[in-house]
Amino acid sequence: MTTSTAPSPDPDEVIRDRILDRAKTLTTEIIDRLTVAASDLSDGRHLAALGALAGIEAQLTIIRSVLLLLS
Repeated sequence: MTTSTAPSPDPDEVIRDRILDRAKTLTTEIIDRLTVAASDLSDGRHLAALGALAGIEAQLTIIRSVLLLLS
């Protein structure tokens, strides 16, 4: 009796997919934070907008870094 096993996924592809998933997740989080900041600004809540934007530069840096890994 012969059993066939599925080929193992390419480790490079697995890593690439994880990097892209992380970049997608962070991009969605940034868009959500920008949406909150825009809403806060529209409502005249400038300090709340600052809070929504706090740390966004670090997230953008992470996205750039992970995408550079793919290039």
